[in-house]
Amino acid sequence: MKIKDIEIQNFKGLKSVELQDCKHINAIIGKNNSGKSSILHALDMVGLALSLRQWNLFQPKLEIKDLFADTGEFSIRLTYEDESVLEIKANPESGYYNPIFNPQEPSEEQRYKSVLILPDVGLGMLRRQHRTPLYIIEQVESRNYSEVNALEILYAIKFYANRSERGLSPASYEAIIEEIKNYFPDIDDLTSDRTEQDIATLMYTEHGRRLDVLYSGTGLKHFLDVLLKTTISGAKVILLDEPEMGLHPDLQRRFIEYLHKLSEEKGVQFFLATHSQVLLNYADIINYYRITNSRGKREVFHVSDDAIHTLLNDLGLRPSDVFNQDICLLVEGATEIVFFEHIIRVLYKEEFKNISLGILQYGGGAAEAIVSGSIDISNITSAQKYTLWVRDRDTSPSEPHPSPNSTKFINALQSKGLEALILKKREIEYYFPDQILVDAQQGDSTKERIVLEIKKGDQCKKFRKAAEPGAVCVPNGKYLRELLKTHLKDKEQLDMELRDIIKKLIEWKSIISGV
Repeated sequence: MKIKDIEIQNFKGLKSVELQDCKHINAIIGKNNSGKSSILHALDMVGLALSLRQWNLFQPKLEIKDLFADTGEFSIRLTYEDESVLEIKANPESGYYNPIFNPQEPSEEQRYKSVLILPDVGLGMLRRQHRTPLYIIEQVESRNYSEVNALEILYAIKFYANRSERGLSPASYEAIIEEIKNYFPDIDDLTSDRTEQDIATLMYTEHGRRLDVLYSGTGLKHFLDVLLKTTISGAKVILLDEPEMGLHPDLQRRFIEYLHKLSEEKGVQFFLATHSQVLLNYADIINYYRITNSRGKREVFHVSDDAIHTLLNDLGLRPSDVFNQDICLLVEGATEIVFFEHIIRVLYKEEFKNISLGILQYGGGAAEAIVSGSIDISNITSAQKYTLWVRDRDTSPSEPHPSPNSTKFINALQSKGLEALILKKREIEYYFPDQILVDAQQGDSTKERIVLEIKKGDQCKKFRKAAEPGAVCVPNGKYLRELLKTHLKDKEQLDMELRDIIKKLIEWKSIISGV
């Protein structure tokens, strides 16, 4: 039975976090040390409590008490899809912290077996020892994955499958082999075997050459590790820590599709801790949670399906563009991206050194659709709380009001509680330092005079429109980047309005970092 809601109290660095509306595949995203792995570990502890009635077999520990010390009373409250509720607590009076259940005894439907799969890019395969299939299966059953590797597990599966024992059949083994070949089509004649020293190995043929998997790429070895542990564990809750490690983006895509197939065919529920931009863009399959850590205070935000739909289909942004940032600055065009990238990455490099700030362009007709209401941006804060939208004025500063389109756009954003502002000058080119515009004219004195007149004029036209009659160069892209490096080296060169924008972002950075 699928888990719907999870409440974790006092586990490792987690004081109190909730995951609501869990689905078959759930991705926990956030920066390093935000608490992603701790959530997986807590769920694995509960899996041990439910399947074995004790959790001493939890592997990533020195002593079990280390996970609870000085954090208060550890408990996890699970709500299942049938709305039944189960609470599991630690018993500090017992020397090995046996779990306490409330209600007293979980039902069979509430029990689940979990498997925690930590990153292993094949180093475990270097340990080649004589181990019997019985020993391997016993280690797997006791969840002692640090003592066995994927090659040994595969041979143990083959051994018992050929004998139709331990719930395995020849078809079970062949299905695994076919799954590997499906994801690595260049591989042929894949055979799990024993060497003359009676050590588990895996041989394959690739374009006519016979090779040992030990000398294959990282991706194949990591995929084998995840595939086999997922298969042999028989778990209904599978916890994957950075499953993308060592996998090419295309293989990551196919891997998440494989997890989706498992979830549908076998009713398996997955929880992933990931940084993968590829996995973060699978919004039609994955349910997302963002976890943040502000000076030890960890919070989890569920990203709604509506927010993901808005990012992907309406704004032309990818979830990975937003989820992997602490702060997002949303701008109209590519020139704004180049300009603000230089300001933030070069001039304010030290101020934003320990923060992730993304400068993103909202797509084509997004502004008009936001104004009309056909794009519902009320859900954006669930995806990214700290978002600042910037819009051109589109009228001369001498006119009393920005253009109606700019005003309506900003009002639509602000009515939904989003931070947004209109530039006081007509558009971003009017903020360029004079020398950048002069240098762009390549020594043509006539064009130099014209471009400065445009910049210092009444801004009754868009900059590029005003530049057309005199064939004046308005730099953008790579050329603009080069000019910025040469001629914009000091914050004092910036218009005070731009410095105020950056000041706002620095204030957010202080809130996020807890300084």
